[in-house]
Amino acid sequence: MYEVVCLGASIVRGQVSFNFVELLSQRMEKDGFGFVNAGVPGDLAYNVLARLDAVIARQPDYLVILVGTNDVTATLMPGMAKWSRLLTRRVPQTPSAEWYRDNMLQVVRLLKEKTPARIALASIPILGEDLTSLPNERVRAYNALLKEITVQEQVAYLPVHEHQAEYLRAVQQTPGRPYQAGVMLSIKLLVRHFLLRQSFGHISRKNGFLLVTDGIHMNRRGAAIIADEVESFLRAGA
Repeated sequence: MYEVVCLGASIVRGQVSFNFVELLSQRMEKDGFGFVNAGVPGDLAYNVLARLDAVIARQPDYLVILVGTNDVTATLMPGMAKWSRLLTRRVPQTPSAEWYRDNMLQVVRLLKEKTPARIALASIPILGEDLTSLPNERVRAYNALLKEITVQEQVAYLPVHEHQAEYLRAVQQTPGRPYQAGVMLSIKLLVRHFLLRQSFGHISRKNGFLLVTDGIHMNRRGAAIIADEVESFLRAGA
């Protein structure tokens, strides 16, 4: 049995986003792959770095890391990011692209040094569905940093954002709904899913999205694109 640890934030955790780790387990458990969900909602790259000991202790065969959406959104609403930092003390400084790169580089180097795992970094998914918007421009800039790390450290790069964008370009007739900084859509997502028992697909359609529910979290189609990328990486290495 190959053990695969999926590391990241809420998109990995799969409670307020369609669970791509569970989808992978359904597809691949019969082929000898076991999945550990190490997603923690709200995490930035810094938080992932701070909790690597538990991951290292498992000595997994594969590590898939998908984190960065919260790093990006913090730069889109810096006032809220500062307030959150002071309130929770979860991060020691205001997030930036440089800090994200430094944290991700440390994550990769520590995992390479202390585990035998084959490592893959997944690109940060779409943020809203207007591919020309500032949020998605910033995501692409962060993903360029990730790609540099994968080349430098000789680990795999999984083009999640790129394939989600390719899907949107193929089906959109006009630019999609952009990401809106703030928490209102996410709060409505929680109410609709957990109190009203609406599916992620239904919420996504109501909000005018194709792959996401609230501009950030995945519906089934968006999660399946992530799962496809991870599955290809795992099967190539098995």
